[in-house]
Amino acid sequence: MSNDCWNKIGVEGDRSCEQLKTVIHCRNCPVYSAAGRSLLEREAPPEYVNEWTEILAKTQPLSSKAQVNGAIVPSVETVSVMIFMLGGEWLAVPVGLLQEVTDPCIIHTLPHRNSELFMGLVNIRGEILMCVSLTHLLDLEDKANSSDRVISVAAKRMIVVGSQENHWVFIVDEVCGIHRFPLRELQNTPVVISKSTEAYTKGVIRWQGHKVNYLDSDLLFSTLNKRIL
Repeated sequence: MSNDCWNKIGVEGDRSCEQLKTVIHCRNCPVYSAAGRSLLEREAPPEYVNEWTEILAKTQPLSSKAQVNGAIVPSVETVSVMIFMLGGEWLAVPVGLLQEVTDPCIIHTLPHRNSELFMGLVNIRGEILMCVSLTHLLDLEDKANSSDRVISVAAKRMIVVGSQENHWVFIVDEVCGIHRFPLRELQNTPVVISKSTEAYTKGVIRWQGHKVNYLDSDLLFSTLNKRIL
């Protein structure tokens, strides 16, 4: 593949591609999509088809364990996360909770309802959602700005996360993309990222030389439901 720019200036390279500011990840780029279609549309050589026909014919469904050379070994469990930056910290949430990444929009305050945690309401594609300060919840000190409300004017991204029941909007400094890692690489952390008494992190993963705090989304959403709804 001659135009494998994703390996050079994209997410697998030095990340110098200007398009990453808009598409976030090479998977969302038309160049990457066109390359993928060309691979899928080309004809497979006969020996390739015959080889994989034999392999799949011998393959049996596997659960959490697989048999290799007569020995039972655990299969590798992986998890996909969205990595982002906030207040100088690298954070991650399960990618299944990510609903949307969008440019900053106006936060509409509510009389007698606004606080350091609950910032107000935002309109995301016609849906009114609650915007909360993740910086305040995690007790992170923002090195660049004094408050999330200042960030909201110049922020690079807002992210919409949550389940079918509740969606929340967070202001973040930077969205770094999607990463998949084996669960066995999740490391325990002796110091929680929050200065509060509750720990909002499950552990630490390593990504491109950075320590990334993998957030406990269940505890995060449970706390928001109790303190805001």
